[in-house]
Amino acid sequence: MRYTTLSGIAALATIVVNGVSAVPAVAAPGISVRCDTTALINALATAPAGATLVLARHCTYHLTTAYAGADGLPPIDRQLTIEGRDSTIVRDGLTAGAFRIFHVTSTGDLRLDDVTIRGGNAPDAGGGILVDSSGNLKLDEVTLDNNQADIEGGGVFVVGGATAYITRSEFTFNNAGEGGGLQSDGTVTTDTVEFTHNNAGVGGAIGHEDGNAVFRNTTLKNNTSSFDGGGIDTESGPVQFINSKIIDNTTTGAQGGGIWNAVSLTLIKTEVSGNVAGGSNGQGGGIYNNPAGTLVLRDSSVDRNSANGSGTSQAGGIYNPGGAVTLDRSEVNNNASTVAPGGVWTDTQFTVNRSEIRRNIPTNCAGSPVIVTGCVG
Repeated sequence: MRYTTLSGIAALATIVVNGVSAVPAVAAPGISVRCDTTALINALATAPAGATLVLARHCTYHLTTAYAGADGLPPIDRQLTIEGRDSTIVRDGLTAGAFRIFHVTSTGDLRLDDVTIRGGNAPDAGGGILVDSSGNLKLDEVTLDNNQADIEGGGVFVVGGATAYITRSEFTFNNAGEGGGLQSDGTVTTDTVEFTHNNAGVGGAIGHEDGNAVFRNTTLKNNTSSFDGGGIDTESGPVQFINSKIIDNTTTGAQGGGIWNAVSLTLIKTEVSGNVAGGSNGQGGGIYNNPAGTLVLRDSSVDRNSANGSGTSQAGGIYNPGGAVTLDRSEVNNNASTVAPGGVWTDTQFTVNRSEIRRNIPTNCAGSPVIVTGCVG
């Protein structure tokens, strides 16, 4: 007998084998966790692999002491899902010592939905969440707020070899030495994520030292750094931004108000605007492309950025000392710097396809060692 209808397909759901009906398994219900911190800790410590923990709606779980070492909660060493239901897990900063909130070990696989992670304070890395090599993390509708790490990843640190997939989430007011919001050294994908008001020495919103990263529909806005890369600092491994915005970020250091790049970086339909390199002798208000960097802009814009520090601050748009740059149907317009050129400074020729460099002050390209093809004034 051949079943070609939905009802026929459904009929296959129950079959008889040796006279016994086999009924499809029904997924086990989630484990409810009442609004009590001890209950949360016990559930995380004892839940079986594959379990779903359902937190109390709108509850705030307060952590006052570390569970072990620098971890506020039991380490996640197996597959677990946590449905937050608009709950918050917070380290009580006035009374608690220094510890992160979540630690996903090398055998861990954690999915967090609809929860806020606040106030983590790691003495090393991953103030909100640390993901060890080979670990996996999925975040959906998660807020990382006011977490910090002394070294890397104020909100989240994805170690090399780990994987993270982050959707519909927000990183805000996190701090670290590198990667104020996120340190993305593993395989990282974001979609519809905002990084706002994060701060670091390098990479105010994001630091990237290794691995593959793809940022889709992602906004980096109003982040700051004290050395370079107000928005993002990239040092190894390919990175892509697709349909994204890197806007209004600032470094008080010298290089890359929006982006400091030393990798293969591709911007597709992405806006880099309103960023500032504000330090003395600053370079690249929008983008600083290191000699090791390969920068490709496709259908993208570098507009209204500035290198406005004292001294010889140059190239409000792009500063490129020896890297490779391709402009493909893109623009570098309306940028400004203290001294010329205001648009582009480069000592190597760009590859240019149907792109423009216009209305930059004090000049577009004049004053650069090499004048980009098609750039006038």
